[in-house]
Amino acid sequence: MRLSQPQKPKWNKRAIWEGSLLSYLSLVGLWILANIYSEFLEEFSFWLETGFAIAQWLVLRRYLRSIGGWILVSVGGWVIAFLLIHVVDVGQWIVVLFPKGQLAIGGESVQIQALWTRSTIRLLEWTIIGLCQWLVLRRHVDHSSWWILASALGGAVKGPLEYIVGLTAENAFKPNVASYFAAISGALGYGIVTSIALVWLLREWIQYRSMR
Repeated sequence: MRLSQPQKPKWNKRAIWEGSLLSYLSLVGLWILANIYSEFLEEFSFWLETGFAIAQWLVLRRYLRSIGGWILVSVGGWVIAFLLIHVVDVGQWIVVLFPKGQLAIGGESVQIQALWTRSTIRLLEWTIIGLCQWLVLRRHVDHSSWWILASALGGAVKGPLEYIVGLTAENAFKPNVASYFAAISGALGYGIVTSIALVWLLREWIQYRSMR
């Protein structure tokens, strides 16, 4: 008598796909909100500048349980970037790389030199932070080196958004209120760029969670 072979569990592919999609959107939304919230807090005090490290960790720990080192390396990266930009004063060297002039964006006159300088400084800052974060991320996911590029690109987007939105908001609001709009818009740009990279890096973890 021939014994029947044990059947493999049948996964509902549609349910898995829908679950993964919802998880992707959840990750994107939470990541963006975490970065906006931390940026909002940073406007209150210099000592809250590293709040992004905790906010990002709270999102990542949903997928990568043993990633506690994220906070430490993120803070370390920010400190290195701060010293390089503000103490060594790399910003003064960056300014002279770009020509002076003005550019009309959304009815506002934007200084080209200031725009490119802000973008480059943010790119440098978040490249350093992303590099430090990669030291932890590489222990958990494949192709983690892409995170360095994503972080750098997020910083490059963050800088000009802060500058342009800040200038525009100053015409309608008080300077302190305009700074909030600038900070939130920058965090939104950074969050969108890096969340896309994060979804790709964590896709296997997300799919695994969807099948449980």
